[in-house]
Amino acid sequence: MYFINPLYLVKGIFGRTFYIFPERPERIQIEITNRCNYSCGMCPRETFNLPEKDIPFDLFKHIIDRIDSRYNVTLTGWGEPLLHPQLMEMIAYTKNKGHKVGLTTNGLLLAQYTEKFIEIRLDKLTISLDSIDDESGAKEGHPSSKVVQKNIESLVKLRGTKPIPVVTIQITMHDEKQCLDAVRLAGEIGADRVYLIRLNMPMDKSGFKRPGLKEELEIYEKSEQIASEYGLQVDNNYTAFDNILFRFLYKKMRPAMYRFDKYCPKPYDYLYINIDGRVTPCCDLPRHEVGNILKEDIDEIWNSENMQYFRKNQNDICGNCDALRLKQIG
Repeated sequence: MYFINPLYLVKGIFGRTFYIFPERPERIQIEITNRCNYSCGMCPRETFNLPEKDIPFDLFKHIIDRIDSRYNVTLTGWGEPLLHPQLMEMIAYTKNKGHKVGLTTNGLLLAQYTEKFIEIRLDKLTISLDSIDDESGAKEGHPSSKVVQKNIESLVKLRGTKPIPVVTIQITMHDEKQCLDAVRLAGEIGADRVYLIRLNMPMDKSGFKRPGLKEELEIYEKSEQIASEYGLQVDNNYTAFDNILFRFLYKKMRPAMYRFDKYCPKPYDYLYINIDGRVTPCCDLPRHEVGNILKEDIDEIWNSENMQYFRKNQNDICGNCDALRLKQIG
């Protein structure tokens, strides 16, 4: 029987709720390329003015060598990771160090990697798919693509009964119909999970459309009803736990979080490593450096004065970002 330490449970749930930080992060995201084969209207890549280049493999290995504990590592930056010519070598190197490895992709090039991802035992694969047809309300999001939908379906079929990679369809919320259509497609294709994320309005320069808070909560509820027909897991940034008990309890607490949120939960257990080794508390803060993995280890950065300053002044540093903040929406 699987046993969960009660103290671990209390720390996990109440730590997130009341922003009591863990001793070290659980999730590390590494920017491996900022090149992309899409140009989505909602994407802040041009606003950030990031260099369009790939991380050199030797530098990548040096970064992984500096990460001394086992983490959930995501090899994705503000670009398409499947464009990196040494992606498979990076996955293999990271897994050989004992980390769980995930990717987030737009799925356009997925067909050439399907067998490789299954063979190498990639742990998690997240595919961004905002629209299932051209009539969707997600014009600024990832474009509708039958190629991507076919690629996802092919991967799920080839994976068969294998438990990994866990396949997640990531949906940026633009309107109810667009979201629910994508959730149903995820169920029909055989994905494991859908991840509903909020469009960050400060990135908008054209009056992008997105749900208000009341509609957002209704979308979650209706999505879960659809998902139950297919055995899908539905998450957002407040419920994205690997542990099923954590996820259940946190969902029960979600209404309170929507009323009493104080800080964005994303940096709670997370660090982002830029393409040159600089560390930031969030991918949306590419220039707010809190450390450098080439000079300091993870624990030093996590407990540094820079991180403490960020935690105390998060609302000011993050400005009007509302990708996860709840009170500012609609």
